[in-house]
Amino acid sequence: MKKILKYGVITLAVVIITIVGFIGFGLRSMEIEDQYGDYQMIYYKSKDGDIIVNEETSEFGIVSKNWKRLNIRTKENNSIDLYTFVSKVSYYANIKIYRPKTAIEEIAQMDFPDIQNLIEKEKIELILEHQNE
Repeated sequence: MKKILKYGVITLAVVIITIVGFIGFGLRSMEIEDQYGDYQMIYYKSKDGDIIVNEETSEFGIVSKNWKRLNIRTKENNSIDLYTFVSKVSYYANIKIYRPKTAIEEIAQMDFPDIQNLIEKEKIELILEHQNE
């Protein structure tokens, strides 16, 4: 009888942990959707160290991501939220995410023409292009 009780408790614990995990995942997904709206695909596709370029404002920055926020380091700001970076001019933005193929030092001190030069030389790879319509 003790063996059946032990397996029952273990099974119940696994079921409870699974349900709590699904609820937590759903709440996290809802928070990201609430925070970023149409820009949530940028959050999911980008990684730390990626280069984000706002074609509308000719600004760029380096992505710094944690489990529920995506911040961008630019020349002007040490840390700015993705939504603020993207919607500076208007809601309609053309955003591109690039991933460096090799370690590129001192990206934060580059200018926009330097980033365009890296794109032309294919030293950074296009990961995502997002444009609101």
